[in-house]
Amino acid sequence: MDQVSTVQRLKRREYSVEFKASVLEQCRQPGASLAGIALGHGINPNMVHRWIREERQRRVLTELQQTAATFVPLQLSGAGNADAIAMKHLPEAPQPAHTGETIHIEIQRGGATVSVRWPLTGAAQCAQVLRELLR
Repeated sequence: MDQVSTVQRLKRREYSVEFKASVLEQCRQPGASLAGIALGHGINPNMVHRWIREERQRRVLTELQQTAATFVPLQLSGAGNADAIAMKHLPEAPQPAHTGETIHIEIQRGGATVSVRWPLTGAAQCAQVLRELLR
């Protein structure tokens, strides 16, 4: 059995870019009530929140595009794998006095694993290395 509906579905309202900009500008005024402004224009406050969120996302995307660096492939000479790359900017780990007093941390990212063994007496230096690695 087919049912035919005689009730037409309401179309979504579309707002011009100028109208949205005007509403958002009103919302930026000190002491402005977002809900009051939205209701004054006959729209739901959630719609204005959505416009604010979308504007923020556009702004962030624009900033990222302006500051994005160009990709430059890095050629590593003599390094066949990730283990052969030396991290010269990190302090060298002091040798542990006792093997039971060692900090051991393994960090996996993608297909690479970084293993750090550090004496417990040099915990502050270990924290510095981890900060640099996880940057």
